[in-house]
Amino acid sequence: MIRATAVTAGAAATLQRVKLAVQDGGFDVPVEIAAFKCRTELIERTPKRWTGLTRRAWEVQKIGPGARMVTNKSKVMLFLEEGTGNAGTPTSNGGYIYPKSKKLLFIPKTASASITGWRAGMKYGIDYILARRVRGIKAHRIVAGFRDRARELLKVEMQSFLKTLFK
Repeated sequence: MIRATAVTAGAAATLQRVKLAVQDGGFDVPVEIAAFKCRTELIERTPKRWTGLTRRAWEVQKIGPGARMVTNKSKVMLFLEEGTGNAGTPTSNGGYIYPKSKKLLFIPKTASASITGWRAGMKYGIDYILARRVRGIKAHRIVAGFRDRARELLKVEMQSFLKTLFK
């Protein structure tokens, strides 16, 4: 006859520690770390022209326990992601963008013209130009191309979180 005994106190303590860590939003910390890493990388991928407002518009929102959403509510970001005119969304005007109320489009060439718009004293050809129509921009697909990287960042953070639990 063979008798075997098992000491399970250590395993029970580990399971209790894991149970306490994952209940009531225990995954909040690694998810938040991954979300802020994603935000940082998206800021770096977003093009900057004069003001940097599109880059500064990235933010992390808590939508529930263990869930974060990285968003950019800038209208310019929508145009960068989806494209405009011929290169992006199709229009009825053959892909060109025309002025809505005036004869010509105002196109700024300097930062001050971009921020303030037209004002007296600006030089045509240096500060701004006028055009009857312009072609749209191609879609940059900043967010669409980043999704796999975001999953990878979350996976790494969750693995390190679980390693600390089972030590």
